[in-house]
Amino acid sequence: MSETTGLIIESTPKRSEIAPRARSDQSWRGGGDNRSILIVDDEVSNCQLFADLFLSQGYRTFQASNGIEALACIPQCSPEIIISDIRMPGMDGIELFRRTRERYPDIKHILMTGYDVDEYLSLIHRHNIGNILVKGADFNLRELSLYVRSILTGDIFGLERYFPGRKIERTIVDSYDRSEEVCSTIAGLWQGSDDFYLRLAIDELIANAVFHGALRSTGLTRSEWRSDLVIEEGSGITVTWACDDEKIGVAVEDPKGYLKKVDALRWLDQEDKSDREKEEHGRGLYLVRRLIDRFIINIEPGRRTECIVIQYFSRNHLHHHKPLQINEI
Repeated sequence: MSETTGLIIESTPKRSEIAPRARSDQSWRGGGDNRSILIVDDEVSNCQLFADLFLSQGYRTFQASNGIEALACIPQCSPEIIISDIRMPGMDGIELFRRTRERYPDIKHILMTGYDVDEYLSLIHRHNIGNILVKGADFNLRELSLYVRSILTGDIFGLERYFPGRKIERTIVDSYDRSEEVCSTIAGLWQGSDDFYLRLAIDELIANAVFHGALRSTGLTRSEWRSDLVIEEGSGITVTWACDDEKIGVAVEDPKGYLKKVDALRWLDQEDKSDREKEEHGRGLYLVRRLIDRFIINIEPGRRTECIVIQYFSRNHLHHHKPLQINEI
């Protein structure tokens, strides 16, 4: 590494690994498109781990040990994304997020923590934060890399990124009977001891997508979905699923995009009691997050909403805490 200022550390590759030198005008485009990433963590080993990861992929990486240093760094390194720990001395990650959004609204931001994300949900809701990953023994660097690229490119939709090389099954759900068939088919692939949670989560997400997506503008009620009602062509719910040796994943997508990130955060924040008794959709999202190992929400306002659930077959290796991933483009 080479020290570029009193506050900023820019990571550089080893001599044997040097690629074409990154320039400030970003005219050279390498594997990481020469994009700039600022890594903020008071633990030096974490900073170096993430810096090495992204350097190897052609990104320019800079390091700071807390929010104060990071804010001083931004004008010089012009990051496109900041990856920041939450608990740090001087200025924590949430305050850094708030100030960065005020001053540099185009910079993307991912927060990370080794603690329970749910402890921060009220703050997360208040500041409309959607991306919090969990550090721990089972932290997956490959997933972090894919997630960063997805956020930078806006390519956030699709189950394929979580199951590379695996066959993705796909169908359209346009009736309650078809929903039941799909739930049974997917649950039949489960290799764990009990498929109840997975089946319940899929059923809840399909029902929510139908009622709050396909049927929202029709005035029909949720109970009418459980009849012989067939959704009109073009408004059906797309369900995709896949599995590998470790996990099974399901994506439920509606073609309306009515869901907003701020509403999803409000429903997950159990300290916010406003109109909760009237909102079945909110109860459903909260239930799915509680039941499922990984729950991801992708939103393209006015066009589509995708809810992805990933459940691991083994219950032994999982980290106790769950990430929060709500992406709105």
